[in-house]
Amino acid sequence: MNENVRIQLYSATWCPDCTVARRFLDNHDIQYEVIDIDKTEGAAERLEQETGKKGIPFLLVGDQWIRAYTPGGGEFPEKEVLKAISGPPESNR
Repeated sequence: MNENVRIQLYSATWCPDCTVARRFLDNHDIQYEVIDIDKTEGAAERLEQETGKKGIPFLLVGDQWIRAYTPGGGEFPEKEVLKAISGPPESNR
């Protein structure tokens, strides 16, 4: 894992997909900061502005936004998340 990259998880306490994302990150010993869109002023607006989406969870890995759910239900996108987190430092700054 690239330990130099900052990881933020945009989520909410009521979101079941967010629980899955947190569990995945915790199980892989990935350090991250939780941005609760209900409690952090402007977080929901920033998420929508940056991604064009209102759905959560989203990960911000360096400057790359990663959708941490599969629309319509489905499996957690493990490969995409791990690839973004494990990428070279140049692509994640």
